[in-house]
Amino acid sequence: MVSPTGSGKTLCFQLPAVLRHGLTMVVSPSKTLMSEQVSDLLARKIPATFINSDLSVEEKQTRFSLLGRGAIKLLYLAPERFFVRSESERARLKQTRPSFIVVDEAHCVDQWGRDFRREYGRLSEVREKLGSPPVLAFTATAGREMQQRILKSLGIEDAEVFVRDVDRPNIALLRWRCAADQRAGEIASLLGIPQLQGQKAMVFVPSTNVGEELQAALRDLGLEVPLYHSKLGDAWERQELVKRFLGQSKPSVDQIICTNAFGMGLDVPNVRLVIHWQQSASVEDQLQEFGRAGRDGKPSVAVMFHNGSSLGRDVSRLRFMAEKAVEAAQVSALDLTQMLEQRYHQIDEVNELMRAQSCIRLAISEYFQGPKSTRRPSLSVRILNWAFGARTKARRFHACCDHCDKAEIGRRDMVGYQRDEQKGDACGCRRVDHQVRFA
Repeated sequence: MVSPTGSGKTLCFQLPAVLRHGLTMVVSPSKTLMSEQVSDLLARKIPATFINSDLSVEEKQTRFSLLGRGAIKLLYLAPERFFVRSESERARLKQTRPSFIVVDEAHCVDQWGRDFRREYGRLSEVREKLGSPPVLAFTATAGREMQQRILKSLGIEDAEVFVRDVDRPNIALLRWRCAADQRAGEIASLLGIPQLQGQKAMVFVPSTNVGEELQAALRDLGLEVPLYHSKLGDAWERQELVKRFLGQSKPSVDQIICTNAFGMGLDVPNVRLVIHWQQSASVEDQLQEFGRAGRDGKPSVAVMFHNGSSLGRDVSRLRFMAEKAVEAAQVSALDLTQMLEQRYHQIDEVNELMRAQSCIRLAISEYFQGPKSTRRPSLSVRILNWAFGARTKARRFHACCDHCDKAEIGRRDMVGYQRDEQKGDACGCRRVDHQVRFA
C-alpha cells in the first residue's frame, strides 16, 4: 500500500493484528519509530513490545517469555534482528509463527536492501523461515518502478498493490533557485517569520557536514538550532532530542536541522515549514521529507532550494554520496554498476523536477500513480465510500506550487502571491482563490 503520510497506514495493520488470533510481527527501520508506536499501543491497552540491541539480556528474556505465553499482539523488530549471532534468539523468533509480517516504511527494502542495510533485501528468506505468513507492506513513498522492485525483493510479485493519491493539497510546494553560499541567510529569514513562532519547522540537509556548517552559519546569524543525525551522541541523546521536538521533554524544540534519519514515521502534527537545503537523492525521499509538514491537515509550506543546474554542486554532492554508499556494498561488479546507474537515475529525476517550468504537484502525482485516470470505481469501493466516507466537504486550499501561483518569496514576506488571472487550471490543482497568503 502506497498512501500519504498521516493517512492511516498504521491503522491498516494494527487493526487486523488486534482482531486476528496470534502475533503480528512488524519490521520497522528505526528504534525511535518502534518505541513511539509501542508506547502509543500500550497507552491504548494493546499488548505490544519491541526487541532491539538497546535492551539488556534480562529484559530480552522477559519479552521473549511474554511472546512464548501468547501475551503479545504486535512485536516490533529491525530486519537485522533475524540475523543476530545468538542462535537461541533466532530460534525463539522462528517459533513465533506470526499471523502477519508487516513491513513498515517499505521503501527501505529498495533503498537500503542491497547496500546500507542488506538484511532488508533478505526479508523473503525471513518470511519463508517463519512459515510463509501473509505480508503487508506500507509506505508513503514508492514510485511505480520502486513498487515492483519491493514486491520482487519480498518474494510477492503477485501481491495486490493499493496506491492512494499521494497529493498533500495543504502543503504549498516552492522550488527556490539559490546559490549554496546564500542559503543559510535565506533559511534564517524563513525561520524568523513571526507567524512560525510556536510552530514546528524542519530543515533537511544531505549530510552531517552540511548540517554542521548550516548550524554554525545560523548561530552567527543569531539562531541556535539543534542538529539531529545518526552519529549524534548515544541512543539516549538522540531519543531525548526527538522527545524535545515532540514536546514530550523540556526544554522543547520548535526548529531542527536534520538528515533524513530523522522524522520517519514520527507523528508531529504541527510542522508548518519544511526546508530542503538541496534536492533529495530520489523523488521518494523528497516526498517522504516534505510530507512531514502539515500532518494535522492545516496549510503548510515546503521550500526546496536548488541551483538550477543539471551538473551543479547539489547534483555532484549527491552523486559522490551515492558512489561512496555503493562502494561499501559487498556485491559483484555487475550489481555495483546497476546500483550506481539506478541511483544516478533517481538523482536526475529529482533534478528535472526542480528545474521544470511546470506544476511540480502534478509531476509528483504522476510519478507515483501514472497519468490521472477517470475510471469509475468498482461497486464495492463505492459502497465502502458511501458507508464510511466523510460526510463533510473536503477542505480546499489556496496554494499549489511556485509554477501555478507564480510565487515570489522575499526575505521578509512568506508570501503574498498574486495569481495570474489569465492562466487556467490546466494542471488540475486545487486552488480556489486569486490572492494567497500562507500566514
